[in-house]
Amino acid sequence: MAAPPRLRAGEVRFFRANRKKDQETAAFIRYTPSMTRPTPLAANNQTAALLPVLAYIQSHLDEDLSLAQLAERAALSPYHFHRLFHDSIGETLKQYTQRLRLERAAFDLKIREATILEIALNGGFHAPETFTRAFKRWFGVTPRQYRVSYGRSLHQQHAAHHTLLNDLATETSCSRLTIQKLKPIPVAFVRNLGPYETVDVTHYDRLIAWANANGLYTGDNLLLGVGHDDPTITAAEKVRFDICLSVPESFQPEGAIGFQTLPGGDFATMSYVGPLDAGFAQVYHYFFQQLAQIKTVELIGLPVIEIYRTTHINPTYALNETDIFVPVQQLAE
Repeated sequence: MAAPPRLRAGEVRFFRANRKKDQETAAFIRYTPSMTRPTPLAANNQTAALLPVLAYIQSHLDEDLSLAQLAERAALSPYHFHRLFHDSIGETLKQYTQRLRLERAAFDLKIREATILEIALNGGFHAPETFTRAFKRWFGVTPRQYRVSYGRSLHQQHAAHHTLLNDLATETSCSRLTIQKLKPIPVAFVRNLGPYETVDVTHYDRLIAWANANGLYTGDNLLLGVGHDDPTITAAEKVRFDICLSVPESFQPEGAIGFQTLPGGDFATMSYVGPLDAGFAQVYHYFFQQLAQIKTVELIGLPVIEIYRTTHINPTYALNETDIFVPVQQLAE
């Protein structure tokens, strides 16, 4: 496996390599053959009830996520929901939602031009003082200090790296970046917890077999990957990646297989042809470098969606075709 390139401070990235992590695979979303087993959400009838709740939480972080409301969605009593959630996730509901809100805010501080107040509201914090105190407790610095330290680096350029990225784009056939509207996509998914590089791609074959057995496989189903977290912010063991197969209709969760609808809207998109190995990390550098040149849109953040134009994932295949979608919003003129 090729070693990932070293990075310079201030580069556009969703990952960070440093002396302590020189041996780690530096990539935001990528697949490599791995002997490491992933950590999917525990599969039984009770924990299956959490999958739609987890999908709901991640798309409604700016709304009320009370224990009573989410317990009702899971058709459980608040007492049993609390115990089940803590036993399955390893955090209480309050700890989990607070962490996701703060991590979203940290990500926004890194990549968005929005004010700190706007970012706080987007993260579900209704008082800026509450947001600042919670942020400092979690990250050790205030939101303003965090923004200064990590910066909005989308527009920073490095000439030497620019040449590397252009060479990469030529060698691996990255398309021109465009802004497109994506329709909502209903998917069956298995959630992986852990570093992106340890995702077990055989879960895609298992999803296809399951869909075929349940009358949901049409032959036109899409294979997708959805990354919810920035691994430079979220602890490695808590990084969420959804292994997805599009389905024609909704269904009741079954074991470790859940249902969610990926949001539609405006996305920056680029097609990439090449292996999903260590070099795939550089595709994301090139992607965000190109996005920085488009002045009419603003990067919203996560999740990032990858659509694989194949019926079987083989990370080392030289002609893998992957479409990358990153959510954006149109800027007012």
